[in-house]
Amino acid sequence: MNAVRRIWGGRADAASNTGSTAVAAAKGNGENPGLGRGLLLVLGLLMTVNPVAANMYLAALGLMAADLGTTIAGAQFALTGFLLGVAFGQLIVGALADSLGRRRVLLAGLTLLTLASIEVALAPSIELLVAGRVVQGLGAAASVVVARAIVADIATEAQKASAFSLLMGMLAVGPLIAPLLGTLLMQAGGWRPIFVGLVVISSLYLFVAWRTVPETLRPERRTPVRFTRLLGNYRRLAGDGAYVGNALAMALGFAAMSVHVSASSFIAQDVLGTDEWGFSLLYICYAAAVMLGSWANAPLSTRFGARRMLVVAQAIAIASTAALVVFAATGALNPANFVISIVLASGAGSAILANATTLAVGRAAFAAGSGAALMGFTQFALGSLISPVGGVAGPHTAVPMAVAMCACFAASLLAGAAGSWWERRRPAPPADTR
Repeated sequence: MNAVRRIWGGRADAASNTGSTAVAAAKGNGENPGLGRGLLLVLGLLMTVNPVAANMYLAALGLMAADLGTTIAGAQFALTGFLLGVAFGQLIVGALADSLGRRRVLLAGLTLLTLASIEVALAPSIELLVAGRVVQGLGAAASVVVARAIVADIATEAQKASAFSLLMGMLAVGPLIAPLLGTLLMQAGGWRPIFVGLVVISSLYLFVAWRTVPETLRPERRTPVRFTRLLGNYRRLAGDGAYVGNALAMALGFAAMSVHVSASSFIAQDVLGTDEWGFSLLYICYAAAVMLGSWANAPLSTRFGARRMLVVAQAIAIASTAALVVFAATGALNPANFVISIVLASGAGSAILANATTLAVGRAAFAAGSGAALMGFTQFALGSLISPVGGVAGPHTAVPMAVAMCACFAASLLAGAAGSWWERRRPAPPADTR
């Protein structure tokens, strides 16, 4: 652990020793201790858990459907089940992380993900596979909640916007490499080797978290796992219009991007006429746009503010997906204008996620784990419900996907505007400093 602590950097060095020294110092002057670069990098790595687990198998969707005797739409429920598991898992993880601490909940979640990946790799039917994917999602939920909660625990106010932007950029690294890994593993004999590979990757995530992630929740800030207390936190958050508006703005942006992810395989191959490798290259363009959009947003949000950058990103996303609707509806869609539209929408979408998350987290300081959990639940619940829309008209048209994306981004703009209206009238609730 000493070697790890030496590279942590910044004021978070002390936090890596269970957070006690740095937190105690910060408590005296009412400030967070600060987030070191090394820990931020590990948190970014944890943010790749979900996209890697969700997306590695997408290139093998057709093979999976044929092998398990189901349709493409049936095989897509493997993604829907995973997203639902992540959504509901976050509600559980948020409460546990506020009570038991961040570290042990994270390790338990990654252990569950690893065990569920074994079951999925061996699943003899689509029903058991989808069930295993739900459990995978429950385990993977811990990485999202804990990463966001740790930022809320120890990042300074000046660090938060750029930290969440960088986390969103790291979130794109998973989709950047997952399809390529999946395509390579397919060569070993179909879709099952993909999930065998996921067992190995999940084990590596677990090892890294065990070795490097400190406990950042102060003992006096922990809350008992009581149903009434949990409901009280969620009720308080749900009654805060600014939190709800910003969380919905983030969740709707994520839903728009989920529609594209879910439909990307058949659109690349059946609409645009590419093969599995062509799909992987198109997906890399999407993931690179998400990563670059997030990283470009980090300094811009620090300079101009998260609220202003959220509105700019929403406008770009709406314009680019409106153009995609026109291309798809008129038969003018081709790989060039598809990539341009998706790159603009995805880069802007990642900025929507980062800025809306920053604004929502600022309203949930009294229960950061529950705040991250409720936001994550909304995000993945909407994503899982809306993502299948891209395939409702069959695999030979991109119109439903384009329309759904544009509608979600427009709704995100309205939700963000409602959150901004509420913010101007009611200040953020104070943190619970018991």
